[in-house]
Amino acid sequence: MNSERDKITMTVILLAGKILLSSGAEVSRVEDTMRRMAISMGYYNSQGYVINVFINFSLSEDHDTRIVRINKNITNLLKIFQVNTISRQLSSNTLSIYEAHRLLQNIDRTSLSSPLWQKVIAAGIISLSFLYLLNGEWINVPITLLAGAIGYLIVEYMQSKSLTMFIPEFVGSFILGSIVILGSQMIHTYESLGPTMIASVMPIVPGVVITTAIQDLFSRHMLMFTAKFLEALVIAFAIGSGIAIAYLIY
Repeated sequence: MNSERDKITMTVILLAGKILLSSGAEVSRVEDTMRRMAISMGYYNSQGYVINVFINFSLSEDHDTRIVRINKNITNLLKIFQVNTISRQLSSNTLSIYEAHRLLQNIDRTSLSSPLWQKVIAAGIISLSFLYLLNGEWINVPITLLAGAIGYLIVEYMQSKSLTMFIPEFVGSFILGSIVILGSQMIHTYESLGPTMIASVMPIVPGVVITTAIQDLFSRHMLMFTAKFLEALVIAFAIGSGIAIAYLIY
């Protein structure tokens, strides 16, 4: 780096990009945010390349290129919103680069996530909402609520332990599928098993991954579209396999 200004600008831009990408933002948003932040600091020829595991960025052809590796990708829309707000303030000259650095460090250090018990309750409510949309029977409400909440709890807990990818979805879908099948057998509601099963599995479906993959496709980021689409496909396969095994057993 040529100066202290170059160093702090590069640090802030890479930190913002890292937070966005690790929080589930699409590649086009990450690259655009980094470019706009560089322009706001007077670097009009910046170059950046982003994929799902690393960020490559340079302020100009006369500056060094730095790479940041992304170790874990989760979905955190609040962090994406906060980084976008900081980027807009920096672009409008209402925030200094040093203040932006401090705020981004605070965002990176904190989880900014709801407690697990609140997520579990929300997952159960989501399952009930889909049961209503699918014209499910009211007698299946307790089964759907329990299966959706427990399935999501298992997936979140296993993911927090940094286990192998796709295994949490497989185990979670197997257990929630078992709950739905056994519950339907107990109350003799076999004819409404389909809507109950679909509603229960919806909280662990990779909807954000599919959405960002489509956005990357529209932005001509074919590599990221392929990577995210395959990730969503394998997760869907893991979920389907878990439910299928539950059907075979019970």
